[in-house]
Amino acid sequence: MGASSRTRAARGRPRDHQRSRVYRFEEERIFPGRDALMDLDACRALVDAVFRWAEAGRVHEPDWAPPRVTDGRGRRHACGSRAVVKLPRWARTAPVVLHECAHGLAGDGHGPRFVAAYVALLERFLGMDGAGLRAALARAGIACGEARWSPERGLRLKSLPAQSGVSPRKRKNGSTRPPRPKTKTS
Repeated sequence: MGASSRTRAARGRPRDHQRSRVYRFEEERIFPGRDALMDLDACRALVDAVFRWAEAGRVHEPDWAPPRVTDGRGRRHACGSRAVVKLPRWARTAPVVLHECAHGLAGDGHGPRFVAAYVALLERFLGMDGAGLRAALARAGIACGEARWSPERGLRLKSLPAQSGVSPRKRKNGSTRPPRPKTKTS
């Protein structure tokens, strides 16, 4: 077991299968032309607007609050959860803030629910074409779940079955089937 596998296993996190594909997709389709830096107050306002929209059904509950937004001091990477969004200076762009908000809404790494949330946020807050993004994601082999919004409940996410239009990536041997799990023999 390599060092990175050991570290991931020690933390108890499952492998994030789509991470590199999502990052590559963002670099090609989302970020170009949308790299204007925002100040921290503008980032906080965007996070507040996202969570008020996405959690419309809960906003009036007494314990509801959007995630805290911090300056990410000392961090190389942005990070987002339901509790806090950490944004180093370079990450204070609308697409990166929306990416981190999608993490706080979905909770499945860069999985189908995350991608569905991210597309819904890009569509709502940046005016991007959601249908075009979903088609491009399918062509890139990135699984996208389903996102539905209602004023009573807010954003609802669900993963779709494997036949959701995303063609599986071929492995080196040409197979599209996942590898068999390794069994331990004693």
